[in-house]
Amino acid sequence: MLYEILYPALYLGSLTRIRGTRLEPRGAQFRALKSRLRRLDVHVLTAISPFAGAWLALHRFERTSVPLRRAGAQPVDRILQTEKGRLAIRFSGDEQAPRVLLIHGWNADSSMILPLAAALTRSGFRVVYPDLPGDGASTSSPMSFHEKGRQIARYCAQYGPFHCVIGHSAGGLIAAIALEEGLPAHRFVTICAPQSLTSLLQAYLVQTGAPECLRHEVQHAYWKLRRRSPCDAGPATFARLQDKLLVVHANSDWQVLVEEARSIVQAAPRAKAIFLDDCNHRSVLDHPGLIAGITAFLGGGAEPSRWTDADAV
Repeated sequence: MLYEILYPALYLGSLTRIRGTRLEPRGAQFRALKSRLRRLDVHVLTAISPFAGAWLALHRFERTSVPLRRAGAQPVDRILQTEKGRLAIRFSGDEQAPRVLLIHGWNADSSMILPLAAALTRSGFRVVYPDLPGDGASTSSPMSFHEKGRQIARYCAQYGPFHCVIGHSAGGLIAAIALEEGLPAHRFVTICAPQSLTSLLQAYLVQTGAPECLRHEVQHAYWKLRRRSPCDAGPATFARLQDKLLVVHANSDWQVLVEEARSIVQAAPRAKAIFLDDCNHRSVLDHPGLIAGITAFLGGGAEPSRWTDADAV
């Protein structure tokens, strides 16, 4: 692809001296040029073959990851060797307390969910929170969302059974896949999660300025490459769990629109839902209504006034 071929020249051409000693790429300018080249790459390949363009977009989507944040990073409590790398896991809370598995979102790591992990610990839970494969301190070759879900099911099951699995953003989809792969858990909470993997892929294509024709073609490419429909990741789990499902969403979320949550609860008529004001996709993790709602859902507190039933959505 053009990006992979031209990247070395782009990198060398953007180098500048920092404090007169070391060379580094010019930050904003370098990122803007990379983004333009990656978009051009997809457009050119799509003009030749829409399926090839969809394959490249999917390839890029599955290789987006966050490097380990060394400054202030939380110590890793356990490193598990997997067939594709290492899975880094952290724990907090009393080992004898009810166990909760907390899954961060796509293009993030577990540092994003630390406020929620701390709040759950204070509420009396044993919290297990891994860096997803390829993110943070977890090393891995690139893999699909379904593969990530299978890895979580396979390697985190030993720390269960879980009183609840909680997934933020795309972590809600990965958690849903893990549950379908046999992860032992009694309840499920989504926080600002897309309604399906298809929905997430569509949002990614819009965000990256991909050709409009790829919005349909990428589903075909996913099926051909993964032998699974991206439409199945999420909805089947939500519909199966019903009253064991809590859907939490920020009304001001612009990254995953609140309509996604409404679609989830419509697919699960007996699910509970909480729609929170004065927060967005990230700040929802610090919202006092979030931990109050989760605690009540898990049987440890009074039911919040914000409960919304599916028939009212």
